[in-house]
Amino acid sequence: MPDVRLERALRVPADPGAQALGELLEAIANQEGPWRGFALHISFGELRLPDVGYVAVPIRLQVTKRAADACSFDVTFNSMNLSAAFPTFKGTFGIEAAGLGESKLVLRGGYDIPMQIFGKFLDRTLTPGLAQRSLENFVDEIAAATQARVDKREAEFARYRFYTSNLR
Repeated sequence: MPDVRLERALRVPADPGAQALGELLEAIANQEGPWRGFALHISFGELRLPDVGYVAVPIRLQVTKRAADACSFDVTFNSMNLSAAFPTFKGTFGIEAAGLGESKLVLRGGYDIPMQIFGKFLDRTLTPGLAQRSLENFVDEIAAATQARVDKREAEFARYRFYTSNLR
């Protein structure tokens, strides 16, 4: 089982970042709004083909909040279709404080390679790093969405405070 540890810096504090991360993961798990049909993806160029598109694999995500850590979530996901042909990932997604007003989004865990010996052969020779790269794309998307969600909330709060302070 290959181990994974991916990090992305966020320009948001850990607590609002963790709240936004939890909401995003729940939305993906429940297939809500723009997260309906969420898929891991990789470009054709990363598959050593002409870079004119991408391959997307819709996922089924299960998420539970870790009782011991308010900023961490246990996640498991696999392909929504043909799950026996694609890796299943099990691990944690979390937010760690990094500095004043900053944090890190961290994905830790591992994935199993399907199809026993044939799957390991494919992973090492024909498609090396394919699963790892799709996880990196996943973390990039979640980091950007977490950042955007916190920024939007802060902007709404600032507008509200400005509006109500001018009413007095």
